[in-house]
Amino acid sequence: MPFGITAYQDREAAQYSGAVGLLQAENLSLNQNFEAQDKLDTLGINSFRYNLYKEPAEVIDKKTREVYLDPITSQKNTIVTLGGLSVAESNMNYYGSGSAALSALETLYGAPTENDGVISTRQIITSVNWTGIGNTSGISVSAGVACSSADGGNGTSLFNVSASIGQAARIDLQDTSGSFGVGIGNTFYINGSPVSPPTSLEFAASGEIFEDSVIVLYYPTLHPPDPGAANPLANPQFKILPVNGTDGLGSGQTYYRNSIQGSYGSFPGTDDSLTLLEDVYTVSVNNSDIGDARTEIGTLRGVDLTTGITSYVGAGSTVKETRQEFAINQWSLIKNRVNTQARINANDAAIGILKNSAFQP
Repeated sequence: MPFGITAYQDREAAQYSGAVGLLQAENLSLNQNFEAQDKLDTLGINSFRYNLYKEPAEVIDKKTREVYLDPITSQKNTIVTLGGLSVAESNMNYYGSGSAALSALETLYGAPTENDGVISTRQIITSVNWTGIGNTSGISVSAGVACSSADGGNGTSLFNVSASIGQAARIDLQDTSGSFGVGIGNTFYINGSPVSPPTSLEFAASGEIFEDSVIVLYYPTLHPPDPGAANPLANPQFKILPVNGTDGLGSGQTYYRNSIQGSYGSFPGTDDSLTLLEDVYTVSVNNSDIGDARTEIGTLRGVDLTTGITSYVGAGSTVKETRQEFAINQWSLIKNRVNTQARINANDAAIGILKNSAFQP
């Protein structure tokens, strides 16, 4: 109610003069609030401050991509070229156990805890072998074909293989489950068709390389503030930088090396799709060049919160968190004006009805 109002009657409303007077008094009070807000220009101040952070947020995001994320991805693509499938086909290193193969994989590409590590997942590759004498049926398989063994092993062939009877052969299997036996009674199946039992097993390993990512907390109705939203912090989204292709958006952000949270396969939740580059393998060549690329990646990532990409992401997060405060203030002030005007309009409509002689008793 406005200060100084002591009478709440409108004689034109006859029987309803008291009710109409109260509604008119409320409208007067609400309009006085509009005038006070206009004089203080609180909305304008918050809008000005919100916009002050617009360009810094955009520039930091742009530089984060151009100076760090893109070069890291470039070095990762180099590593894929040096240790990917085409190289592994003729230069795979094999080991006597799966654990030894995984250890070699980490030595070559780094573990999740290492600042220059580049793989996000890992798996053992089972290499099924036949000596020339042991290959009594001939071996022929295309890459991507399902293979299995009599004792419950299953996997998918990694390369094309063709070996006539009496020739030594090797089938590398990925995505394996169960165990593979060797020798008499351990029939091997290629796409359901039996071949002679393998004579020995060896192991290699592979890992998936994903892009590094910055995941941004984004409220769709907050940037810019939408007064039509019931709650500007409803329906949060977790978007990969840049949000919907636009730099500067969001309310905070987190950097993820290899798009994981510090352990194999620990992918963070996101409303977008993380980018898989390719698989890499325990190759016997290019190890020094792979190490050089990893060193470059480690430098780009930095060693603490004040160096490398983490310094940019931290600065961007601070700017966006501060900008969010002004965005919320804007939403609250705009929403209040919208609600206030709606109340005034509703009161005016009710006053019109109550003053209509047709509604008098």
